[in-house]
Amino acid sequence: MIIAVSGMKSFARVMLSVLGGNVIGYAAFRLALWAAPQWWEAAGPRSGLGETMLLMALTAISFAAPPVMVGALAARAAARYEPFVGLAAMLWGASARLWWPPVPLLPAESWVLPMTLILLSGLMGGWLAGGFR
Repeated sequence: MIIAVSGMKSFARVMLSVLGGNVIGYAAFRLALWAAPQWWEAAGPRSGLGETMLLMALTAISFAAPPVMVGALAARAAARYEPFVGLAAMLWGASARLWWPPVPLLPAESWVLPMTLILLSGLMGGWLAGGFR
């Protein structure tokens, strides 16, 4: 009986970590999707290369950081199966087909790249979380 309760707690912890990771990760991504155009619009005409590079770096970090951090935190919270929990916590990346904007210079299938990067970064974050015990 005690083993069954312990197993159920572990299962619930893993599932809550995955669910929480997906909600937080998607929310962070939507925040970046909303904020990045605001930053570029507020900057107005760029006066130099430094300001343009700063805006590019800020935009890239705001999109790249959530998958790694959320995947690692979800895996750490689950305290079990870290790489798989990190990967599962990034399932919202599979929705890239729905939110990827049409870009005239890119083919219609270009949404595959961000989806792949989101899922791989979640896996990497989960793997790193498992290595810091």
